[in-house]
Parts: sequence; structure tokens; C-alpha cells
Amino acid sequence: MSEQKVNYMAQLDAWSDVNVIAPLVYEGEDGQEPELTQETIDQVKKAIREKNLESFKNGLKAPRRPAAAVAAVRR
Repeated sequence: MSEQKVNYMAQLDAWSDVNVIAPLVYEGEDGQEPELTQETIDQVKKAIREKNLESFKNGLKAPRRPAAAVAAVRR
């Protein structure tokens, strides 16, 4: 189970690098610091919302666990 979590976290890190970090820090071809535009901010927010919705839908598909099992995991 922990390897699955590591893989998920590694995938999330890679997704974040491509969809959040890169658009915010991308340098233009001329080497100058790019201006952070509203379009870029909106693009990043949209990507985050889509990823959250994907995660939510995956959670709904997961089999339900008994309440005792959930409580034991939270300890």
C-alpha cells in the first residue's frame, strides 16, 4: 500500500511540475523574466480544479470500507 502512495505522490509531483510550476516560472526565449498574466493564472487554477475533480471521482469509484477500518487507519 505504501508503494502505491509513493507512486501516486510521485505522479502528483510530476503533474504539479508540468501544470503548475512550469507555467508560473517559464522563461521566454529571450531569457527575460516572463510577466505573470491573468491567462496563466486562470490556466493553472483550471488545471488544479480538473485534477481535484479527477481525484474526487476516483474516490467515489473506490470500494467503501467499513467504519472500523477507516478509524483504524486514522490512528
